[in-house]
Amino acid sequence: MYKRRLSRRRFLTGAAAVAGVGLAAACGGSKKKGGMTPGQTPPAGNGQPKRGAVVRMATTAPALSLDPHTDATLGLVADMYMYGHMVHPTDWGERMYGDLAKSWELVDEVNWVFHIRQGAHFHNVPPVDGREAVAGDIVYSFKRLESIPGSNLVGWSDWIDRYEAPDDRTLTVHTTKPYAYTLLNMGSPRMAVVPKEAVDTFSDLKSNAIGTGPFQLKSWDRNTGIEVERNPNYFDPEIPYLDGLEWSVMPDDSAIQAAFRSGAVDIYGAPDKVRANSVSSVSGASAQRFLNRAYAVLVLNAVRTPAFKDQRVREAVDLALDREAMIQKLFLGDAELCGPVGPSWDTALPADEIKKAYTRDIARSKQLLSAAGQENLSFKLLCASYADNPDRATIIQQNLKDAGINVELQTEEIGTWLSDMYAVNYEADTFAHLAYLGDGIPLQSHYSTGFNRAMFLGITDAEVDSLLLQVQTTIDDDARKQLAWDVQRKILQRHGPTLVLYEPYGYLVAYDHIKNYTPSPWIFGMYRYDMWLDKG
Repeated sequence: MYKRRLSRRRFLTGAAAVAGVGLAAACGGSKKKGGMTPGQTPPAGNGQPKRGAVVRMATTAPALSLDPHTDATLGLVADMYMYGHMVHPTDWGERMYGDLAKSWELVDEVNWVFHIRQGAHFHNVPPVDGREAVAGDIVYSFKRLESIPGSNLVGWSDWIDRYEAPDDRTLTVHTTKPYAYTLLNMGSPRMAVVPKEAVDTFSDLKSNAIGTGPFQLKSWDRNTGIEVERNPNYFDPEIPYLDGLEWSVMPDDSAIQAAFRSGAVDIYGAPDKVRANSVSSVSGASAQRFLNRAYAVLVLNAVRTPAFKDQRVREAVDLALDREAMIQKLFLGDAELCGPVGPSWDTALPADEIKKAYTRDIARSKQLLSAAGQENLSFKLLCASYADNPDRATIIQQNLKDAGINVELQTEEIGTWLSDMYAVNYEADTFAHLAYLGDGIPLQSHYSTGFNRAMFLGITDAEVDSLLLQVQTTIDDDARKQLAWDVQRKILQRHGPTLVLYEPYGYLVAYDHIKNYTPSPWIFGMYRYDMWLDKG
């Protein structure tokens, strides 16, 4: 299925690329530490793959929507199995695979040509009835995504001059300047290709999913879960081997553990070592540890709390945080201190440098608050009511109290929180970012204009913005790494408005009969379609 592979540097400087090109950075520039050697075939399970069976999973997160262009809950995970994308950056190999794009070339530093695969059909359901996907569908999908406020495109439209479909099998993308994250964005789960007829028929895609992916929607309920079944018309006749996948929404982690012990679910995504150990006695199951990459942050909104405009105040907040105590209390030490780029990527700052930058100093924090005339600083801290967000918020509240800062907690259910987060309707917010496949979005979130170029937090920093721009437009890996280090040091010195906290380890506990999966924040490995069950 996958053919010739090239180094990222050679590829990005103009060499022709075909499906399966090996990138040193599957996500826009940074290499993943560890993992497979570029060019290796993904590890296979023992024996000949068997067809049939359903893999069952569980989560406490609801499935609020199925729209890949807007959802940020369980629906987005399931969408990766139902929708097609131009390319697939993976977390189970350091490379980029072609999906709807069978091959592509970087003609020069700003002009890309993608050759669209023949034989990729939308699911055989109304209103598309299995018609073939063409380049025009991709143009439509990208434009729809651009038109949605808060769609997390992270400035994509700022970099794109235009994209065109000169014929059904060709897509051209023209960037305004060299852009190191072009392929990353093309392979984002957000860049799913949707048929216009479905949007016209259903008004939105919140309860309908019609893509070109290897699985198609069987059932969806926002409170109980999602079922998908094998797409019999997928363009690769060899996969998927499974008949389907199921995600069940359960009330809490204890319920998921009980379901795993009973065999009602096949995997358990344990949030920490303690809970992974709690099911370690289950016969025929194994646990694997990995860096979660869902790093936690504290965001200070100077628009709503003007005191945060003063760097002394932000530094005071930063110095009052006890990140290592958070790691001990929340994860029993099983997490890493995290800079603006997480420790999974080679553009991360050295660990000893991060540790030094995060040294707690309550006396200095109080001095800074006094100098800024903010001895009585107080603000409201928003968080979502699921996972470890409330516990983290409580620890932050306790940390800042030691410096005389009063924090009032404001907890919301996930749907309300998402709305307020995207609207920047908070004084401060703490959450864990999604697990990204590289350093692109983590770095870009520190632009003055915010995470998706619309979340202005009231602080403008032309120097940091200029350095971030250089990172994004630098193709050479070594030069780009040095720039990434430079800008991270500047971000740490200005102390926010986004304060990065830590990155935990995760554990995937799975029954041994599941083959061809890669433990990762995306459960089985992003876009991993060749799983099978050696059972019965």
